[in-house]
This record gives sequence, structure tokens and C-alpha cells, in this order.
Amino acid sequence: MPTPQPFTDRTAALDFIVSCQQDPAAGTAFLGEDRAGVEAELEGLEQPWLQTLRAVVEQGRLRAAIAVEWDAEPSMAWVHGPWGTPDAVREHGPDLVRAAVVQVPPSIRRFELCGHVANTAMAGLADGLGFSATETNLALVVDAAQAAGWILPEPLQAMTVRPAVPADRAELARLHEPEFGEAYATVDQLLTIHRTVVAEAPHGRLLGYASGRIQDDGSAYVDFTAVDPLARRRGVGRHVVTALVRLLLSEGSPAQVHLTVRESRTAAQQLYLSLGMRQDAALRGYRGPRPARAAAPSHGAAS
Repeated sequence: MPTPQPFTDRTAALDFIVSCQQDPAAGTAFLGEDRAGVEAELEGLEQPWLQTLRAVVEQGRLRAAIAVEWDAEPSMAWVHGPWGTPDAVREHGPDLVRAAVVQVPPSIRRFELCGHVANTAMAGLADGLGFSATETNLALVVDAAQAAGWILPEPLQAMTVRPAVPADRAELARLHEPEFGEAYATVDQLLTIHRTVVAEAPHGRLLGYASGRIQDDGSAYVDFTAVDPLARRRGVGRHVVTALVRLLLSEGSPAQVHLTVRESRTAAQQLYLSLGMRQDAALRGYRGPRPARAAAPSHGAAS
């Protein structure tokens, strides 16, 4: 059986990845679907994607592939792929994961895969690795022109909405870490590489925040939103999300605004749907410690 090897034919690799990304059962949720966007996002990875790419080639044709990136803060690696048909991922997924993991520095101890709920081959692979599935997240999208017209009602709570500053760090941590402790951005990164807005009560306590950025594919993403439990249902979430989106739209020319929301957060879903957002996909992440070895996938895993 062929084993994963470096693969440097950029055009062939991109063609293969894009074709997989356009199939919910074969792609990763870390990338989009259109060729230009996928290419831009790959080029924006922390490590050069062609250097980490490993592929299985049979009779001169790509059958499966994987790439990986990592970040010392928050000490996490994200596995892109494995790409391929479900059968190819079931057959070659463990070897591909092994080929990805050996490239990641030993200090990185947490790994994540993420895909559409239809990607049952990824689910089986993750199960074999001993990874835990996250709650299903709904991917929502709205055209930027529509988002630019969002109107804010009068809030039910006195507050000031403003950009976050370094002095907000402790209060941001109070809101961010209970909600997103295992996420791909630390509180410090919310204040540096992300754009973050906060809602501040008159006494100085933060009521909520929203954080996001313009991604490498040019789209605006609302990555994180959290509201103090004591301040919910008072318009805080709507105000910080709207303020963040306006900030992102002023910094770029995105065609769309994206966000994800946990399936169980029905109130948040209702808010976003009331703003004209529509569901684009249902996604599930798989997280676990650094694999000691790539176990055989569970063929019985289902979405």
C-alpha cells in the first residue's frame, strides 16, 4: 500500500483540495469552497502548506492528502484534511495523520480536526484517535451589503460599546475563557491579531464582547462572542456583533460576513437569523491530545 509522501505539484494539489472542499463529505471546515478562497486561506497558514502537505499517490494520481499548521500560542495544531473520498480517508487516514503529527514540534500537545457533519470518514478517524467531538456548530452567513444596514434598537442596559484595549484583558478573560478555553485564540490574541469590541457597563464591568477579523480569503468572520450571563437578553450581543461587523467592513471589502454558533444556543441563533443571516453548513470539531500513534478509524462512526 502506498504511504504518504511530500507532494510539491502545487497546481495538482490545489485542484485536488478544491474538489474535496466542494464535497461536504470530503472537506475540512477550516477552508472554504471556491478556488480563490481556498488558495488564499492555504497561503495564510502559519506554516507553508506545500511544506507540510503529505499525499498518497496511486498510479500517478492523488488519492488522499493532509496538511497541518500549529501555533505556540495557544499551543495547538490544526489538521487540514485528510482530503479524499470517504474510502480513501478510511484507508489512508491513520498514516496521513501520522505523517502530519511528526512535523509538529513536540511542545504542541493539542490537535484538532473539523469538518461538515456529513464527513463521517473524518468522524471515524477522530474516534480511532481518541479525539472528542465538539457540539455541532451551525455556520451562518450574510451578504456584507445587508450586514452594513443592520439597525440597532435601544439597549435594555446602559452600556458603552467601544474597541477593546489592553486594560480590558482581565475582564475579557472572565468572558472568553469559560466559553472558549480550548479555542484557537487566547485572550492576548483577541487584543492583537483580532479586532475586538466590548460592551462596558457604567461601573466598568464588561457585559460582553465580539471578536473577529478579515480572513485570508477576504471574508469577514465573527470568531468569538460572549455575554455575561447576568446581562443576557438585554441587547448586548446584538450591539457588540453589529459594532464588530461595522468595524470589519470599514477595514476591508468583504462580500460576506460569516460566523458559527453552537447548535444548543437557540437564543443566539434567533438573533442572527433575525439579522438576515442564513445557515450555510453544520460543522463538528474533533479535539484531543497529541496522538501517540494514528489508530485505525472506527467505521461505525456516524454524524
